[in-house]
Amino acid sequence: MKNALFRFLSAFIRPTGHSPNFLFPMKYVLLVSYLLVTFLAHGQSASVARSDTGRINGAYYHIDIPANWNRKLVMYAHGYETIGTPSASMKATLKSAAQPYLSGGFAVARSAYRRQGWAVAEGVDDTETLRQHFVKTYGKPDSTFIVGHSMGGMITLATIEKYPEHYQGAMPMCPVSAHLYQALQSHMFSMLVTFDALFPNAYSLAKLAAGEARPTPPLEIAKRLRTDSTTAKLFAARYSLRYRDLPGVISFFQEIYRDLSQQAGGNPFDNTNSLYSGFPDDTFINRKVVRMAATPKAQSFMGPYSTFSGRISDPVLLMHTTYDQLIPQENAAAYDFTTRQAGTAQWFVMKFTNGPGHCAFSPAQTTSAFTQLRKWAATGKKPAPGEIE
Repeated sequence: MKNALFRFLSAFIRPTGHSPNFLFPMKYVLLVSYLLVTFLAHGQSASVARSDTGRINGAYYHIDIPANWNRKLVMYAHGYETIGTPSASMKATLKSAAQPYLSGGFAVARSAYRRQGWAVAEGVDDTETLRQHFVKTYGKPDSTFIVGHSMGGMITLATIEKYPEHYQGAMPMCPVSAHLYQALQSHMFSMLVTFDALFPNAYSLAKLAAGEARPTPPLEIAKRLRTDSTTAKLFAARYSLRYRDLPGVISFFQEIYRDLSQQAGGNPFDNTNSLYSGFPDDTFINRKVVRMAATPKAQSFMGPYSTFSGRISDPVLLMHTTYDQLIPQENAAAYDFTTRQAGTAQWFVMKFTNGPGHCAFSPAQTTSAFTQLRKWAATGKKPAPGEIE
């Protein structure tokens, strides 16, 4: 089943007729994050007794209650949705993302959030509003868990910190769990400016920030890489990436940067005092890299959910893959240090899988992790950290 899953995704995410070294259109890059969990455990579809859809404060939502409802609830937080993605795609994603939990008898509620793009704050608020709607409409569940992929994993962490009284546990999958602003600057923004130094004129960060340009597509980035494949492979290695993933990552990071800059009202990052290393010629990179000062007040636009406090009182099981082309392991695993500093390490455990990319968890791995989280919440016995096979 697992091999069939990845064969399907390989066909879906790569354009027909193109080399397998080219990544998929970035319009759908993080739909994969939550489509990876839509294949049902053992290929079976859960029987849904009742579905509820609608809008609350402008945010589309979808609720499913299975025929064998166990009076328990999962709140699901989806990942980054590229601005302009058709609403039908998100509605289909929200519907299918529920299956691993419905199969276990859980009701599942998920919000599309009131805006596309970077929406951590909106995701936290809209998910809580939907939870309240569920309780008012269907009664208070016996227990409630929150789970989410990628940006939805960040929403999951922020939610379990802000609303611990409403949940029995949380399962953030493949999130950035470090300080969000610092993580984005140290990885995404650094990659963009150093790539620009090595392959100039592939894009303009200034025009992206001003909304005067759109991201360069992966196929165009791939053409630039072929002009100096040796340098391109060294660049990919510097950021622990597979060479074939580089075009899609660079294109997608442009989209994220463009979105964040538009929300912030200008460039939110500042590398005027940054020093770059790990390249064949660090002096060259630091001489050539574009230096950009942050637009005044833009750095603070992420609001109250840009940092995690680690103050948790419910079990939190975080999952990450050993290879993730979008989120480095150190940014995913940072929550361990945060909880240790907060004195709450007894409520946190990190699990990893051998998935070959961002949020590439098999249905069996997802089910196993969620089962361990439920058992922890029920018995108080913390699962051991380590691999989920």
